[in-house]
Parts: sequence; structure tokens; C-alpha cells
Amino acid sequence: MKKQIAFFALLPVILLFLESCGSTKIIIEETSPVALISVIGNTQVPWVDEDEETTPTGEPEAEGLLSSMTSKLTDSQNLEILTAVDRLDYACDSVNQILPEMTEFQLIPKESLLSSDAYAYLSPSYFNMLAATKKATGMKDLSTLGAKNARVFMESVGAKSALLLSFTFQKDISKGTRKNGFVTGIVTMKAKFLNNRGREVMNKIYVSKTAPLKIMSGQYSKDNLVSALNDSIDATVRQFCADLSEMSGKVEEPIKSDSFSEGESENFGPTPIKMKSGTTPVTD
Repeated sequence: MKKQIAFFALLPVILLFLESCGSTKIIIEETSPVALISVIGNTQVPWVDEDEETTPTGEPEAEGLLSSMTSKLTDSQNLEILTAVDRLDYACDSVNQILPEMTEFQLIPKESLLSSDAYAYLSPSYFNMLAATKKATGMKDLSTLGAKNARVFMESVGAKSALLLSFTFQKDISKGTRKNGFVTGIVTMKAKFLNNRGREVMNKIYVSKTAPLKIMSGQYSKDNLVSALNDSIDATVRQFCADLSEMSGKVEEPIKSDSFSEGESENFGPTPIKMKSGTTPVTD
């Protein structure tokens, strides 16, 4: 009986705690300007594993160090590999353009951020240094940055929040086979948003697909696929900005996850996406 009384006495507190966790509010005055401090991605655009349905994860890990080295030796002219850093640089530019347009948040200029002593002192974890990932030009893999280091860094550069982005780029068959069919590029972006105390206030996954490209005799235009991936990067950034606007009280129009129109994609079924537990994919 005493246990039941204690439980009911604590019930209002428990409900209040759950409600506050489910409705995180981001106050612009306390979190702007934002420092985009880490943009990483996988080294190539691998095929989705047909046996397991999917492979996108919270952090880029589509290949190990050995397979990455093998790819460089055997496929050094593959445009999908050669443009790995270009995709991440494009993602930086996309955030710098779209975030101020869709939200009331401002960004610390990339040049002053990366040239600062505070950024130079930031060190990736041992695990991050071993990971076979690419980084945007001048950036480090800080995807596991601790709250204390993040807080000290933000204070040093005049930022009130930090944004860390991790991309996984893939391709899949949307119709037919790899010999004669249609290939679709998939962009998976994990966004971590840290407040001025270095604590995570957002950790979500966003997914966007390109329009299908025709495959004939096992060949497709890698140049067109690489170009289309940039449009899907923009789409995932818009999804993130829409969420950020909603959490800060400024509601934007819903953002479609696909970077092509419904009319172009209506004959192709969606690619199944299976995420790790603890992450929330956004596929409108």
C-alpha cells in the first residue's frame, strides 16, 4: 500500500518529465549563432545490400579501412569515389544558404571558424581517427565530441550552439535489375544539434532519394547520379531546417523527403530504410 501511495504521489512529476522530454523547445536567443563544426560522409556510393534490405546507419560506416583502400586501388577513376569530398563541401554550402533562409538562426562564418585556434585544438576521438570516412574540406570528424569540449569551444568562437552532420550515400535498384533497370541514389543525413551547454537537443535522421536513372547493359551515368545526389542533400537539409524552425516556434511548410516530383516517382516503389535503434528517420 505504501508503495502504491508513493507511486501516485510521484506520478505528476513523472508525467511532467515525460512531457518535457517529448516537446523540446529551442530558444533562438540562446542558440544563435550556430557553429557547423563537423560534416562527414562515407568514401563512395555503394549499393544497398539486397540481402539485408538496407544499410544506412546513424554514422557513415558503409565500408572498412581495408575495403576503402581496395576501392582506391581498383576503382581510382570512379566519379562516385572521386567526388566524395565535393559532396560534403556542397553540404556545407547548402546549410550556409538554406538555414538562414528557412530559420531565424545565423551561422558562424566557416572561414573564421576553421581558422580559429579553438578549432585547431579540437581532437577527434581515437575511434573517429580510425574510421574510413571523408570530411568536408578543413573539417574534422567530431561526431563523438563530448559536452565539455563542445561548450569550451563554443565559448571560444562566440557560438551558442553546434551542428554536426553525418552523411551516408548509397544507391539502389528502384525497378528492374542492375543490368537493365533504374538506379536511385539515397542520401541519409544524421543531424546532431548541441545547445550552449554542449548537450544534444536534437538527434535525428533524414532521408532523401534521387529521381531514378536508367541502367542499360549494366551501365548508367555516374555523372548524373553524382549531380542528383546534391539535390537530395538540399532536400535533407531542408527537412532538418523545417524541424529546427518548428522546435524554435517558427513553423515552415512540410518538406518532402524526395528530391523529385510525385509525377516522376509514382511508378517506383520506395526503398525500405531500416535505422539503428534510438534514431528517428524522417521520410515524409
